[in-house]
Amino acid sequence: MQAISGLKFTGAAAGLSVAAAAYCLVHGLVIDDDLNLPRTLTWAVASTFPWLCAWEGLKRLSTKPAQPLQLLLSAALLTGRRTVDGHPEMMSDDPLIGRVDVLAFNTYNGWYTSDKLADVPNITWRVPANKPLVFSELGADAKAGFHDPVTMRKESEEYQAEYLRQTLKMADKIPTLTGMSPWVLKDFRSPRRQHPVFEAGWNRKGMISETGERKQAFAVLADYYAKKANETAASK
Repeated sequence: MQAISGLKFTGAAAGLSVAAAAYCLVHGLVIDDDLNLPRTLTWAVASTFPWLCAWEGLKRLSTKPAQPLQLLLSAALLTGRRTVDGHPEMMSDDPLIGRVDVLAFNTYNGWYTSDKLADVPNITWRVPANKPLVFSELGADAKAGFHDPVTMRKESEEYQAEYLRQTLKMADKIPTLTGMSPWVLKDFRSPRRQHPVFEAGWNRKGMISETGERKQAFAVLADYYAKKANETAASK
């Protein structure tokens, strides 16, 4: 048993670290407080914290009485990778797949991986066909004003923009993809980001700098959304 400011953790949560146990508790309180309120679109029951905590959250939901609105649960699931017919295939055997309504994956192919940007559109995703998929994160760093159009060095505006172009091409080939959340709109303070030239305490994945300057990636994403809006309007 662990206690934090008078709060006690028992059962499965007692075996977790203090920080993880606190996260589980807060997660449970959110479920109790927000059950089927209009402001709650979907609960993320797993996101970079122990899956045991997510499992406890699911059990908490299963004990709730029937509600008039459908519960939507999403999870930032763990992914694996293999090569099929000469191209990478992303897959997941996360134990939570069968228990959630919405599949969510963070994708950083070409940024945190060795993939060439030109190869990213050929990456396929092997995911259940009966559940909607969202990209909960996708992005690349760029320092506003740093340009390298010739060698396309990482951290340049050109690399970030091209990363988005190629990742969006990959996204368009996934039939069950229903949404995505590019990471992130604006650069923000992040003390762990300590590269003295490009970061200096800032997360640079924003489409806009901390001073409000739009990077090239902003236009890439804006054009993509405008194209999608036009396609939707034309199909009606």
